[in-house]
Amino acid sequence: MKIDIILEPDLTPEQICELGMVAENYGIESVWTSNYFSHWDPFISLTQLANKTSQIKLGILAVSPFEMHPLKIANSVLTLMRSAMEGRRLLLALEKEISRQ
Repeated sequence: MKIDIILEPDLTPEQICELGMVAENYGIESVWTSNYFSHWDPFISLTQLANKTSQIKLGILAVSPFEMHPLKIANSVLTLMRSAMEGRRLLLALEKEISRQ
């Protein structure tokens, strides 16, 4: 059975790292964090975890090309992958439209 967990975006990078390392030890498939403007940058938050783990997949939820320029998204993904990750462990969920009310 594959289990994924989503961590709250207001956790510090240190807390995300600690919880992610525990999750990897328990065989969790992936750890996700959300992209909210008023919380920690998820690309930065996952860098420390990426450096200290080798198997668990790291995911970022709800990255919007309407809030973050697509070139900046690509640059952030590439920076995280180059600086901290060997293999294909980064998962990214992109928003496709602005919600209508």
